[in-house]
Amino acid sequence: MQDLFNRISGCCFTGHRPDALPAFGNEQAEEMISLVYLLNRAVESAIEDGVTEFYVGGAQGFDTLAAECVLRQRETHPALSLHLALPGKNQTSGWNARDKARYASILSEATDVWYAHDLCSPESMKRRNRYLVDHTGRCVAYLRRMRGGTLYTVNYALDSAIPVDNLAERMMML
Repeated sequence: MQDLFNRISGCCFTGHRPDALPAFGNEQAEEMISLVYLLNRAVESAIEDGVTEFYVGGAQGFDTLAAECVLRQRETHPALSLHLALPGKNQTSGWNARDKARYASILSEATDVWYAHDLCSPESMKRRNRYLVDHTGRCVAYLRRMRGGTLYTVNYALDSAIPVDNLAERMMML
């Protein structure tokens, strides 16, 4: 019964790393400001629909934006939970200091953290992506490239009858 409740009250996020985001993830660029606006609206809509559990994969780019959006919303909606599903404890290996600091901040504010494995690998990333979908009833995505982990996660969600709101498609309508 708790599993069903979590799925109904849960939303996951999946999206690209900065190199496949608008303006290569430059958060000062107009296109990225538009994406963050759409992301905020998607989270607000989910909250209005009764979603309180948000699941994020913790990667650079879209995952970071989604986690920070949920944390901002939690300031006015303290009942919200941010669950991090991470592929491995070494996820930040190779990241720059700024991105590591952002990640550490998100990690410290998360409700809980689940690791797919001790070390990141292609299989642990797939396991993390399935975990995100398996614990939620809706998915907010930024899918522009028809390859990689985001495509895998979106397809897994659709195959699991989980609705997907692809913000990349909405960006094209702006």
